[in-house]
Amino acid sequence: MSDSAFEVPLNEADGHLPEVISAASERGAIAYLTDHGRRVAAIVPADDAWYWTPGWQAAEAEADADFREGRSRRFDSMEDLFTESDAIRGETSA
Repeated sequence: MSDSAFEVPLNEADGHLPEVISAASERGAIAYLTDHGRRVAAIVPADDAWYWTPGWQAAEAEADADFREGRSRRFDSMEDLFTESDAIRGETSA
């Protein structure tokens, strides 16, 4: 998902929505529609829409809370992470 975004005032988007949608898609960016400087809507590229679903946002909030509360660990390598994950699930390396 892209971290880039741009804003388009509603009065400028009026009559130009196809161009705003194309720009968001081509840039891989969120286009925020604004009304007097306040963001009122967002056009999200289809490939990034999954991130904004309620289920994914709930999982993000849970992960943030786990991190804040110290319920996370660092691993020296991806191999160490996978070894730990396999051990928790009761799997062994072949």
